[in-house]
Amino acid sequence: MRDLAQRLWSQQEAERARLSQELHDGLGQLLTALTRRIQAAADAGALDPDIMLIATQALADVRQLSRLMRPRILDDLGLAAALQWLVRTLCESSSIQTKVEIDLDAEPDSASAILLFRIAQEALTNAVRHANASLISVYVSRAGNTLRLDVIDDGSGFDSSKVVQGVGLSSMRDRAAAFSADFEINSRPGGGCHVSVLVPL
Repeated sequence: MRDLAQRLWSQQEAERARLSQELHDGLGQLLTALTRRIQAAADAGALDPDIMLIATQALADVRQLSRLMRPRILDDLGLAAALQWLVRTLCESSSIQTKVEIDLDAEPDSASAILLFRIAQEALTNAVRHANASLISVYVSRAGNTLRLDVIDDGSGFDSSKVVQGVGLSSMRDRAAAFSADFEINSRPGGGCHVSVLVPL
């Protein structure tokens, strides 16, 4: 069952990569061409400038969606750079302070890197959207044959024994279980949230 789960997650990541590439190469390029034509028309005074703003925002949204689905930086520069990029991307438009500390003596294998990236992505998204946090900290370290991720926020927290397990929480747990990783969420109302993952290598 664990092998099957790993294959399913790998297939999902492959599909994400394919869709990301299609968004970038297909829709992204069409929107780029469209914004250039709109800009030319706006410069000539033949178009409402607000339309250009809408088109530019649509292009930016497509590019961000493409990167979040399968960030090339994860493949090109590794887990540390990808996590730093992820924190900037998700938190830059908010007033949330961030802290990122990564201590890796070697790049983890691709499956472990993707696992930690996806769990960090979900934990950060939840913290930004729901926690009303002022500080989010991300720590990654490697000790022997164990890789560890901690995502900690100082937000509103929740009663983990009563909260309904939504798609996000279930996805994190299922991913961790598929790779024999220990996954834990510690939270209480008013006490923030701490998501931790220990991945055997």
